[in-house]
Parts: sequence; C-alpha cells; structure tokens
Amino acid sequence: MQAYVVSPEDWNFFLDGLMKAGAVVGPCRRRDQPRFHHFDHLDHALDLTLDYVTTTMPPKKFFFPTQETLFSFTVNGPAEIDRVGETTPFTLIGVHPCDLEAIDALDSAYSYPPAEKRWAANRNRAVIIGVDCMPDEYCFCTTMGTSGSRKTCDLFLTPIDGAYLIEAHTLTGARLLEANPKGPVQARHVAEREHWRKEKIARTTASLAAPIANFADILERGGLTPIWEEVASRCYSCGSCNITCPTCFCFDVHDEFDLTLAAGARRRSWDSCQLLEFALVAGGHNFRAERWQRVKHRWHRKFLYLYRRLGRPYCTGCGRCSRACTADINIVDVSNQLISYSQNGGRNA
Repeated sequence: MQAYVVSPEDWNFFLDGLMKAGAVVGPCRRRDQPRFHHFDHLDHALDLTLDYVTTTMPPKKFFFPTQETLFSFTVNGPAEIDRVGETTPFTLIGVHPCDLEAIDALDSAYSYPPAEKRWAANRNRAVIIGVDCMPDEYCFCTTMGTSGSRKTCDLFLTPIDGAYLIEAHTLTGARLLEANPKGPVQARHVAEREHWRKEKIARTTASLAAPIANFADILERGGLTPIWEEVASRCYSCGSCNITCPTCFCFDVHDEFDLTLAAGARRRSWDSCQLLEFALVAGGHNFRAERWQRVKHRWHRKFLYLYRRLGRPYCTGCGRCSRACTADINIVDVSNQLISYSQNGGRNA
C-alpha cells in the first residue's frame, strides 16, 4: 500500500481532474432537507461533503439501481430481446468503511452461483474512493468489525490536521495519484491517523452484547417468539429498514407491455421482506403472513442465514435502519433484547 499526504488545495486539484475526466458521484447535502446527505452526481467540486455522518440511502444504488430496465422485447413474430445496461465509467467518492464493507458483502452475495452479471458489470465501471468518519449514537460499526474496512476501495482518505492522508489500495488508485501533487507521509501523520482511529472507537457507544457467532446460535436455537411479537406490535411493515440498508439485495421483477401488447420491457425494482406481499405465492398462500414472522425473518437474514452460507453477517453497523424506522425500532436494542432473553432462559432481564 502506498500512502501520501494531500493538502486541501491538492485535493481540490485532484477532484477537478476527476470531474473533467468523467462522471463523479459523492455525498452532498439534500437540497430539500439540508440537514441530510445523499449520494448524487456532482456538478461542482464544492457540492462534495466529506464530513458527513451518514446518507439516507446507501451508495449501492449506483451498482444496483432502485428501478431498472433489464431488457425490452417485441413479440410480433419471433421474440426479440434488446438487453439494456449502463456502460459509462464513474468515480464514487466519499464512501465510509461500513459502506465499503457492504459493497464487498454484495460482491459475495451476487457472485454466489448463479452469479448476477449486472452487478459485476456495474462494479467494474466504478473507481471507489473511501473516507473515514466519526459516528453518531446509531452507529455500531466497531462491534461489527467494519469500522476500519478498506475493502473494495481504490483510494482511502483519513482526515488529519489540515490535510488528508491518502492510501492507494489498488493499482488503479496508485495511477490516479501519479500526476497529482502530494507529499510524503511523516511519523506525525501516521500518529494523527491512529488518533483518529482511536477517537472513532471511543465515540462509538452502541454495541451488541454478544459476538456475532454467538448471536447466530441464539437465533438458530429459537424460543424468541415473545420478543418477535413485541417488536412486531410496534412495526408498521413499511420496509424503510430494508430500503435504507446497504446490504439488502432482494428485488422484484415484472413485465410491462405497451398498448399494442406487441412490445414491452422487463423491469426490476428493490423489494422488502417486511412487506405483506413479499412472501405471497400463487394460490394466495403467504409464507410469512404474520408481521412477527417478517420481523423474525429480517433478523435471521441479517445475522443467521447469510452468516451460515457466506461466512459473514449482512449488517455492517451503519445504523441506517434505526434512523429511518418510523416506529423507532433500534436494531441494536432489539438484538440485545434477544440476547438477554435467551441468556436468561426465556425471561426478560
């Protein structure tokens, strides 16, 4: 790994070069709600905000759009399919460690046979530049082991006194820096990066009360129905938790025909396991008709099923679901309630 120090002026020079070379996406303030941030295409370097806590939606939407056309077709005569896909390269800037980890988790999920080719194609279009962050009360990335993740990024920035320490984690990242002004890393810069890391850990107050492996065992043993029912009594089944999650990857596919019924398109859109219709099948049977069953499924999906299959939890500790929940259901609080209930032999502490 190569590392350098870049001043604010050098960083702006670098960013201007990226924007002249192609599309750049990064975190910026939402015009309708300036207190909140979102990832969007940047028109001006000054729109970029790197000192944000979180974004409403995760950056996965640039690899897995909320809605997309898979292909168009005609059925007047032999069926003809015209596959649709974006090919323009872009640079994704300002991705926090928890979201870098989430992108890596989706790489694993979408490469699991049969592999999802569109995700891989969109990932290959992007250069990713990460940046370190400080938490709020919802973040629990340290307990999930994601607070220091550098996975999937080409470059990574750590704010230090009046500058950035920038690390090149891939050959692509190193080449991006070749023609740009930068300085050498000195001992004091390394110390400042370490101070940032320790400060981040100290400020992260939310945490799970058991290691992930133990939590998965607790969920697998079961006997937690009273907790699921209590949480479900507060849940609106709105799906906000899934839609804002950086690792959820469920989708729905449907065909739309034009007025002639001779042509149409197949479209894909994000879906949520918390919606009543999610597990509805032909014949009217619903495998998770009760709300508590859907709440239970979400926790099993995050901390059990995929943990057993892919060797990692599908939660990175970003806290978006807790922030977005209209019923104020906090994923850490509920998880710790489940852990306590199990450890106390089926009794609330």
